Amino acid sequence: MSLHKSLDSNLFSYAPDEKPSQDVIQNWRVGFPNPADFNFDFHKLLSQAKDTGIARARNPELRIAIVGAGAAGLTAARELFRCGYHQIDIFEASDRLTGRLYSRPVKGQYTTFEMGAMRIPFFDTGTELASAMGYYVKEFELTYQPFPDPGGDVADTGIYINDGLGPDPLVSSGRPELLIWKAGAPEPPTDILKIVNKKWSDFASLVLSKVKPVYGTQKWDGFWQQIVSHYWQMNFRELVFLDSIDHYDEKNPGYFGGLGMNAKEAEIFYTIGAGDGSWGAFYDISCLYPMRTLLFGFATKHKLIQGRFNKEGVFVGGAHHAHAFKDSNGKEIPAPTYLGVQSVAECLFYLPVNYHSCERPISLYDALKEKHQRGLHLFTSSPVSKVEKHADGSIKITSSTHEGIYDTVILTAPTWAMELSTTFSGFPQTQLPFTVINSMKSSHWITSCKVFIALKKRYWEDTPGKGKKVIPQLISTDTPLQGIYGYALDTASIKDSGVVLLSYTWEDDANKLLADQNDKELVSYCLRELDTLLVRCGYPPMSDYVDHAQTAVIHWSHQPTARGCAKLYRQRTWDENHALLTYNQNHSHESNLYFAGEAFSLEGGWTEPALRLGIDATLHLLHKDHAEFLHDFNFERDYPKYPNWQPPSKT
Repeated sequence: MSLHKSLDSNLFSYAPDEKPSQDVIQNWRVGFPNPADFNFDFHKLLSQAKDTGIARARNPELRIAIVGAGAAGLTAARELFRCGYHQIDIFEASDRLTGRLYSRPVKGQYTTFEMGAMRIPFFDTGTELASAMGYYVKEFELTYQPFPDPGGDVADTGIYINDGLGPDPLVSSGRPELLIWKAGAPEPPTDILKIVNKKWSDFASLVLSKVKPVYGTQKWDGFWQQIVSHYWQMNFRELVFLDSIDHYDEKNPGYFGGLGMNAKEAEIFYTIGAGDGSWGAFYDISCLYPMRTLLFGFATKHKLIQGRFNKEGVFVGGAHHAHAFKDSNGKEIPAPTYLGVQSVAECLFYLPVNYHSCERPISLYDALKEKHQRGLHLFTSSPVSKVEKHADGSIKITSSTHEGIYDTVILTAPTWAMELSTTFSGFPQTQLPFTVINSMKSSHWITSCKVFIALKKRYWEDTPGKGKKVIPQLISTDTPLQGIYGYALDTASIKDSGVVLLSYTWEDDANKLLADQNDKELVSYCLRELDTLLVRCGYPPMSDYVDHAQTAVIHWSHQPTARGCAKLYRQRTWDENHALLTYNQNHSHESNLYFAGEAFSLEGGWTEPALRLGIDATLHLLHKDHAEFLHDFNFERDYPKYPNWQPPSKT
């Protein structure tokens, strides 16, 4: 359940006297909120390079292979292309681009079924959208609107617990009901829900009261390490039960206690969550993951990406919109729609770029079509089976449709997918240590299931009548459905009917839906369960509002090129996580192999790390190739390095 009222208005804004002064913020550091582990202003770097590229290639003929055409792979390809590299081959295992940015069109609407990434944080510091996503959204002229998060300021949220008898059924009226948390209300509707809400909010307030004054300063890295030293051995469940503290002890830096919940409160917290819906499915992962995301800007002020619309709210599309397109093997792939969050990745590939040696703006797509002039290739439905290092330093890539020899390779594919389909050979231990290989194998990939159906009209805007209640736009439940979300695109000239996400689940809750029924049967089950829930509480059935002909279901664990929706991690896995996170820093200069994408991040499941690590791989490659960095950016001087630090063992 979102705590946006407290987090957005208080914890995530600076009071005038607590914002770090500009003289202590280094030139390339960024203000709060932003990721905890790596403070660098990617938005500034990209903005300065808008018309020229980050650097000027000294060796434009460098042969580059990129494995994966999702957000990270296409970001790396676009930024390297802008720098003047044109011998780039992109390998994609699936039959489409954009990876887990996956927006399926709805017939007769501009709203899309958001099958993957759905709610996007921009890391709004108050003066700018301080993120890579913020830069690309502005650069590509993409529009967006607030995303309706449970318990947030946008939409009412219904809470259904214990068959509708509420969080304390022993003292309930005996009548099933949806408890309503009104949009913008500072607290949930019952005393025990308020207690649960307050325990999370108090913990978050205490942490951020100490984090904000030093974040963005030279003191931050050391302070973050002190926090990690206290919490890296705990899972989230342990943090929920850990005793809270009333005040911060300066003699024990980095320790903030826990949430101090009892078993009943923890059960409620499982359902209502702490930022954007239920977090119970994450109880058994490292508590550092929710701390990194919920407390550092990932879970606040979410946006729903609309696509490419003009100021009047009219859809404008983009280059090659709805045109047939074939890859370098002649295989047809879907045309860009420029709708939904997928439009970010489509723009990376299809919209033209300016760079220093470009006579005219040209896109990756256009460069691919001009084969007689340029060396860009795209191979879809082309999973990579072998990555082989040669004695001369080159790397051979073998896929199901193509093989080639390259000077350098950027890997962006999910680690489990690579483990099951790709063989690495010829890399000595100094270049691809067993610690790195084992970290890829032991990565914890979580499953997720989404069940959608299109709407004929917005149920949350229906007219109440005598004895007729209006269904809340969002519902959080302890039933197998877990989270129910209604959303619809709104512009100055468009008001869609929208869609309802009948069931949004993670981990064990998603595994419950991995039965033998087909997608059609699963949609029917979810709709039937929701109808039963609503009617029991005196509401009309959702069936009255839906378009039964338009549905969509995805089980991310069933996707062979992903084998999960996001990479998370359990407690006590500091070494494993940092072996992947720091690979570019520690090994790529020698191996000519680079890692990029959410699969190698510490904030799995979010698009921003995918973009940032795509740029990270690009920067390390540019440095290795002695490219000329532009705009007074000096890689050695300005780009941070992860510290060689190990958390202390528990004594």
